[in-house]
Amino acid sequence: MSKIPDTVWMERALQLAASGIGTVQPNPMVGAVIVYNNTIIGEGWHRKYGEPHAEVNAIMSVKDHSLLTKSTMYVTLEPCSHYGKTPPCSELICKHGIPKVVICNKDPNEKVNGKGIEYLQKNGVEIVTGVLADKGLQLNKRFFTYHLLKRPYIILKWAQTANGFMDIIRDKGPEYYWITNPELKILSHKLRNEEQAILVGMNTLINDHPQLTNRLFGTNQPYRFVTSRDVLSTKPAPFTIIPDEVSSLLRSLYDRKIESVIIEGGKTTLLKFIESGIWDEAMVYQGDQEWNEGLKAPLISNFFESYSKKIRNNTIQIYKNTPFLSSFLDHLS
Repeated sequence: MSKIPDTVWMERALQLAASGIGTVQPNPMVGAVIVYNNTIIGEGWHRKYGEPHAEVNAIMSVKDHSLLTKSTMYVTLEPCSHYGKTPPCSELICKHGIPKVVICNKDPNEKVNGKGIEYLQKNGVEIVTGVLADKGLQLNKRFFTYHLLKRPYIILKWAQTANGFMDIIRDKGPEYYWITNPELKILSHKLRNEEQAILVGMNTLINDHPQLTNRLFGTNQPYRFVTSRDVLSTKPAPFTIIPDEVSSLLRSLYDRKIESVIIEGGKTTLLKFIESGIWDEAMVYQGDQEWNEGLKAPLISNFFESYSKKIRNNTIQIYKNTPFLSSFLDHLS
């Protein structure tokens, strides 16, 4: 029987890792697969922050532990080597005598950063790194951005009409309006389910009274932030006030261990990120209606790539601005 390529097993590990989206922050999403004789005998993923890591769940799922000494573990991120909320996974791997570990990405967290690989190698474990490293980079873009760039992964998001208006004229428009179809509203809440935080400017909070909660998809709720240049005597609970200048704002989120944030507006807040060039994705939800007047939406002119998705009679245009993160790929392989 010919040996199945490492990429096949790593694809499965990445698929498992993705199951942890929205529940493991500030930890990374990690999946692990244990293979014996071209057959998966164990698999697991990191399910929730503070709970066992993927390697532990994979090992515990193996029915016959005697096979571990003849097996290979495939894991999407370098096993940890330090004591945190859980014991080191690298020690557990050695304890069970697993002779070979294939790793997608190295861990840039200063608590790990090569120490897990070093521990395994010192204990006689064969190590292979960089298998599907580019896919691992995309999976854990939030985690890598946080540790390598010292800021959260930034997603700009707004809705606009077919002819580019994002807001009504306040003294002429209705109290309530909706630009896009119900499907895009659900997708908006799905995004809130997956990302760690959401942020608006103070004017948006005052004018629109948004809840910024996830009510339509899953159970995770984002942390809610509002920017202000003033220190308010009355705090707009349940929102947390942070500075409105971009670098100070991002530092405040970083210090709170926020790995990803949705910037939902308004236009002034969005433009601060667009003009600074400090953003990673922009999601523009476009409806099919047209307005005669209103506030024009921002324009994205400098970006790395873009593509669109058609959702019935509406469109989501997605812009990417993260080629610089790919420059770390050699370091993570």
